[in-house]
Amino acid sequence: MNKILFAISLAKKSGKLIYGFDPVKQGVADKTVKMVCVTSDTSEKTLKRVEQFCQGIIEVNVIPLTQFEVSQITNKLTGVFAVIDDNIAILCKNAINSEKESN
Repeated sequence: MNKILFAISLAKKSGKLIYGFDPVKQGVADKTVKMVCVTSDTSEKTLKRVEQFCQGIIEVNVIPLTQFEVSQITNKLTGVFAVIDDNIAILCKNAINSEKESN
């Protein structure tokens, strides 16, 4: 299994994953979000909107996975999701960095 998908599935199983534009936006506003991710096939318009509400608060990570690939874990087709746990966020960031280095 892809390391990023593994980290996302761990967050989902532990109840530390929120997904969908509005829930993630609310989580950022509430400052409960530790990491925001957007799939590679999310529209440019959506990506810009996510970057706007995250600006100055939290970094937006574009991951090399599609909405369909992430939906295998979330059971919902979505391109925007967030992790609300520090340790799982670190695991996700390490997986993303590892994926970038191997490409």
